[in-house]
Amino acid sequence: MQTIWLLKGPNEAPGWTALEADARSEKMDVLLFDRDAWALVNTPDAPAQYEGLKPHPPLDGLYLDNQGHSLYLVDGKRVAGPREVLATLGTAAVQMLEKVGGDADTALERLGRVY
Repeated sequence: MQTIWLLKGPNEAPGWTALEADARSEKMDVLLFDRDAWALVNTPDAPAQYEGLKPHPPLDGLYLDNQGHSLYLVDGKRVAGPREVLATLGTAAVQMLEKVGGDADTALERLGRVY
């Protein structure tokens, strides 16, 4: 089963170059790549082969790369939009959604769930 993993590491980590090369040659399914901070990859097992980059299960929320591309995640899986993420965050999310007038993306941002 495919799972989305968050790779994080310092900007100068050599693993970024290897990850970029694997993405271009289609050896790794890179969903979003923000080299200054992180990458989201789709693979069954934690990708540990990239020097200086550590794989983590991603937190639920909205991921935005430095190019403005976005992806909503819940439990390491892609979901259609912000309301699906908010539905998993409980009462605080419902209250925040009401407070911001129904703008689900703003609610995620105010809840600290935009990465």
